[in-house]
Amino acid sequence: MAFQPTPLNVTTLLVVALAVAAVFLVIRGRHDSNLPLLFYSATVMLVTSSDRTINGTLLIIGLATALTLRFEFMSKGFSKFMAFLTVATMSLINIAFLDQVFGYGTIFS
Repeated sequence: MAFQPTPLNVTTLLVVALAVAAVFLVIRGRHDSNLPLLFYSATVMLVTSSDRTINGTLLIIGLATALTLRFEFMSKGFSKFMAFLTVATMSLINIAFLDQVFGYGTIFS
């Protein structure tokens, strides 16, 4: 399926680019960054204002892990585990968005 540059597809790709930046920040150890929370707020706004669908459980788990990652009193091991879960959920949401833009939109819906 070919890419069609509609405003919805371009906006979805901008949200994906925001997620990629947030993933790089989390991987580099910047757990106090607000970029993952900004990604989830942009994702919620995109999903509620358009016909894009994301599994609600995946969205809630990702938001919970991003919020939990903000705590500074966690041990290093638990902090790395929460960072892994945050990166995994953001990556799965990105895969679903990219499937909706470039594919048939049947993954995780």
